[in-house]
Amino acid sequence: MGLRGDPRPFVVSAADGTPDRLAVEAELRRRRWRPALSPAETGMLVVCGTPGPALAEAIETVWRDMPEPRVRGLDGERGGGERPALRLDAEMAGRGDDRDGLRLDVLHVPLGPVLPYWPAGLRVDLTLQGDVVQAAEVSVVDRADGTFWTDGRRVPARLDSLSRFLRIAGWEAAGERAAVLRDEVLAGAAGARPGAFVRRVRRSPALRWMTRGVGGVRARVEGWLREIEGAEGRPPEPLEALPSLLEGAGLAEARLIVASFDPDLGAIDG
Repeated sequence: MGLRGDPRPFVVSAADGTPDRLAVEAELRRRRWRPALSPAETGMLVVCGTPGPALAEAIETVWRDMPEPRVRGLDGERGGGERPALRLDAEMAGRGDDRDGLRLDVLHVPLGPVLPYWPAGLRVDLTLQGDVVQAAEVSVVDRADGTFWTDGRRVPARLDSLSRFLRIAGWEAAGERAAVLRDEVLAGAAGARPGAFVRRVRRSPALRWMTRGVGGVRARVEGWLREIEGAEGRPPEPLEALPSLLEGAGLAEARLIVASFDPDLGAIDG
């Protein structure tokens, strides 16, 4: 672990860190480095952008969890590295009745604000019985003054969303391809034609099965695919819609539902 062997940077992005995050992802791809998915996997932490106080505190917690020897870089100071961190604490809070009348342990589980493939600054506090969400509260601990994803960058923004979602869904190769296409579109590459990729994602039977009946996920992803093709998508949904969508979902389904919301907390949809 630590800094020995193949480096696996653990990247955290602040709300204003999107351009730095994209640069870090591209550099990792160039070096063929895999990102770390938890602090325990690496001794290399990279912070993209300038975190606000609450996010900075969460990052310090992640830093303390990392094994030594360890090194820390700030990509805002052009340090380099990538992928958001994992922080999941569970607190037992007694027992409650589940839907079958059984008495199950009630857990209060915070997700974020530092978590792999997670919108920057988002925190979701879940009340779980077993692995089923009984209640959810959503808050944003870090915001930027503006957004990298201006309306003129809508297609790469949707590819960025799709990349994160596909990785959460376990389709790593497709998530990587979406990220490559995102960067090519941003750079204005003449050969950047995502149509075939969109059709491949749309036809995936595994993805259809995984998202069937899960909090409107399939409709949101289809909206992204249509926008990537140049058609009109679907009306944006505010973060306030998340709690009701998460109630009744399993923990893995909850991650998919959150991943089906846009990066930068929907800033381009405002």
